[in-house]
Amino acid sequence: MNTELQNQLFQAAPILYAMALNSPAWKIGASDDLFPFLNELSLEIEKFNRRYRKRAVRVMKITMVGGELVFLVHRQIPAIEKKIISARHRIRLYRKELRAAFLLRAKHMGTTALFESTLIPDWKRTMPDDLATLRAILLAAEKFAVSKGDWNSLAGWYRRYLHDEDEAMRCQTNASHCE
Repeated sequence: MNTELQNQLFQAAPILYAMALNSPAWKIGASDDLFPFLNELSLEIEKFNRRYRKRAVRVMKITMVGGELVFLVHRQIPAIEKKIISARHRIRLYRKELRAAFLLRAKHMGTTALFESTLIPDWKRTMPDDLATLRAILLAAEKFAVSKGDWNSLAGWYRRYLHDEDEAMRCQTNASHCE
């Protein structure tokens, strides 16, 4: 998340982010589009923190792993856990719609326009932790690959984003058959 949005969260919930404020290296490992969800969750927890000062919780880590929100706090309180679970659910629903939109774009491009489109950069910007979505996008792209350059692009994407050397080699083999 960019520093401006991160600072907005720090200002909105200073008790919750007290430990993060003291660590200049602390970062939120989520894309910018998740800011509204994190802001809402932070405000709810901050409200709890202001009401119950002795039981206040501090955030330790916020990141996205495999399409799931990881929101770690230093103290486990059932009321806070319910709020975090609710936020995870809302993010999961939002990302499900986002994933469907990406796959729809990939499947209906109909030409090799996919290789010059902003689809992969858009995925990388909004959900770089969700590799299953990228794999589905690349599988859709294979249906439209017709030239050596297309297959080489696919091989590069498999290598760069998925670290899948087997798929990259398969794509390079397909590229060698084109001419």
